[in-house]
Amino acid sequence: MRVLALIALACGAAVPVAQAQVSPALDAGISYVRYDGFLPSGAVSLAPSVRWDHPRGRAFASARGTYLRFESGNRSLDFSTRGSWFAPLARRWRGELGLGFGASDYASIAHFSHGIVDARVHLTDRDRGGWVSTSVGRSSFGAGPRPVAVLAMGVWLLGPAVTMYASLDRSFVGDTAYSDVRSSARLQRSGITLEGTLGARMLSNGAGRGIYGEGSAMVALGRTTALILAGGRYPTDVITGSIAGRYLSVGFRIGGGALSIRRPAPVAQPSARPHSSSGADGSALRAETRLEITLGERPDDAVRLTLFAPGASAVEISGDFTDWQPVELRRSTTNRDAWQGTFRIARGIHRINVRRDGGAWMAPAGTIRSADDFDGEVGVFLLP
Repeated sequence: MRVLALIALACGAAVPVAQAQVSPALDAGISYVRYDGFLPSGAVSLAPSVRWDHPRGRAFASARGTYLRFESGNRSLDFSTRGSWFAPLARRWRGELGLGFGASDYASIAHFSHGIVDARVHLTDRDRGGWVSTSVGRSSFGAGPRPVAVLAMGVWLLGPAVTMYASLDRSFVGDTAYSDVRSSARLQRSGITLEGTLGARMLSNGAGRGIYGEGSAMVALGRTTALILAGGRYPTDVITGSIAGRYLSVGFRIGGGALSIRRPAPVAQPSARPHSSSGADGSALRAETRLEITLGERPDDAVRLTLFAPGASAVEISGDFTDWQPVELRRSTTNRDAWQGTFRIARGIHRINVRRDGGAWMAPAGTIRSADDFDGEVGVFLLP
């Protein structure tokens, strides 16, 4: 490996506000689908997405196009798109504004369309949080458009390897009303991500009732590719016109920043100049907890992160390159104040936070302090 001393980072030089990072991805798959009351169908889908990261905000946009062909010979086309903008409101508060619309056509005789605007407020901590949201819009089928209103709330809990999530929502579409309770879990280890969702439709007037669930497995094949397997049962979505059904699918993902693979950390003697910090409580601790980065010979080599944390007995990091899962670093055998880990990190702007001995999460010295999705502060660094 070739060591590059990132002088600007070690000395705490600022990342220009104008710099941003765009992370595109594409999911492509085939599915076997059996809608309730219909003959089985085969489906092909494409789902491009793009994430825009900036030290002061984040945006996400995605789209999905699906072509289905039933055993009867009829076909269905479906298209939807959605975008969201996230911005800090206060230290532990974050706002989200979303917009979505879509349309579908079945055998040229049934047409659906919808448009939704939603607003969500998040109250977050590093390993837990909650949110409330409201959505309004229109859904059209047959006779004409119907008003849409959705009230929702949820909570999440982030563990060392597992993320837990639960939500409750109440939807009104014209004279149809229904409620959904959902819980989900996500496990991520060694390039494999497993997700499962269990839900119940209740208090329903015209939207069905019962239990449903879905599961998926994503296996990283390389730095920017993954295999995705999924299946389960989902309920009727009155807003989009989707009928309840069962499915099995296999697909591939190309691109995106959530496929980081952790490797064993090598032993090295890093060197970096301390960065001073001042102001809030804990600034002295932040000043002596500083970051150094070592790059590999080739662009696809792993990146070594070294944290200097004098007096610490355990050091963890989390960042966008770990999908915000806390990862323990290993103590260097040559310097007891140095803690190391090796990660797959794409070039561009990234966010990172550090925790010593189970204490509060903080931005390490040598990075730019900025607003974060989960807490009030995160360190921003640039990987050239």
